[in-house]
Amino acid sequence: MKEYFVFNIKKEFANLYKDKQDELFYIFNRIYYMKEIDKGYGFNLFEQVCNFNDKDELNDFIYDYYKDKVVYSKTSSNEHIINDLFLNEVSILTVKSSNIKIETNVENPSFFEHLKKYNKDLFVCDFKSQNFFLLKRNRYTIKN
Repeated sequence: MKEYFVFNIKKEFANLYKDKQDELFYIFNRIYYMKEIDKGYGFNLFEQVCNFNDKDELNDFIYDYYKDKVVYSKTSSNEHIINDLFLNEVSILTVKSSNIKIETNVENPSFFEHLKKYNKDLFVCDFKSQNFFLLKRNRYTIKN
């Protein structure tokens, strides 16, 4: 399963890094792999770059769109599931204050299309595969 983290980037950082997404990914990658002792520094760095999510607003936005769709279910106040047998997709979206986490078996989960309508400054990271992209732009991969 793929694991995507979606961050709500502050507008000034989205503009600054729109053509240097690898540098933005480097910041998030450092925070993600930071040792526990450095978490205070990581939080301060995160706060400078990102907006925190309004969990209630975001949950309502997702629920209102998918509530009448057969492939959708909601298991808790912050967890949304798409189980689409026709597209062979199983995706679980969890809303957190700091990010949106999507666990999925597909490259391009259905949630991405809808999230584009929510905010234009969303940055997606797949830390395990070292993939990243602004949600409205092409994907990029860092080769080690």
